[in-house]
Amino acid sequence: MKRIVTWLVFVVWLLPAAAGADQRPAKGKLLVATELVRGEIFAETVILLLHYDENGAMGIVVNRPTDIVPEELIADVEVFSGYGGTLYWGGPVQMNSLRALQRTDMPPKGAEAIIDTVHQVPIGDWLEDSPTDLASLRFFIGYAGWGAGQLDHEIDRGSWHVVPASDEHVFAEDPRALWKRLTPPREHRAATHSSHTLGSEPPRDRFVRNSLIP
Repeated sequence: MKRIVTWLVFVVWLLPAAAGADQRPAKGKLLVATELVRGEIFAETVILLLHYDENGAMGIVVNRPTDIVPEELIADVEVFSGYGGTLYWGGPVQMNSLRALQRTDMPPKGAEAIIDTVHQVPIGDWLEDSPTDLASLRFFIGYAGWGAGQLDHEIDRGSWHVVPASDEHVFAEDPRALWKRLTPPREHRAATHSSHTLGSEPPRDRFVRNSLIP
């Protein structure tokens, strides 16, 4: 009996630590904006972290598809000839940069694993012979970035929920509904009420069109 009690005390002691570990940012985690995040840039966003360390963090918004196709902005359209989707708004930093995420068990050379079957892949000629549907490949203009300690401060302030990512999250069939799926109902109502005061849809498509992709 004493051993059982000791074991239970040990488990109860571990639970807060495990919960805290889930809330720590890391590559492959999702940042889900809370009702505290307002304004036309990051309100109701879901961000996949691609990098996190003591020097800072960077990630891409995965729930903001635009209506812009690659050939509107990108000169080398042959690489994207088989791609039937639009570009995603990845964030406000370096809007002249392009990143690609692929869901695959056989990533190309130079790919970086982010989670399980999701990889950040180089953009090159291999794309011409690769599956290019939205279920397996997405392109992102720009990214979100934080300096040393900045993201940790925002999390401590309550601006972001940190949750594990899955390929179903990153390649959601309805990405615009992803934030709602990952947000508690109470926060969803509060954030939606706040966002309605902003007026029209955030002008991300305009931001992208004004960018120059070499």
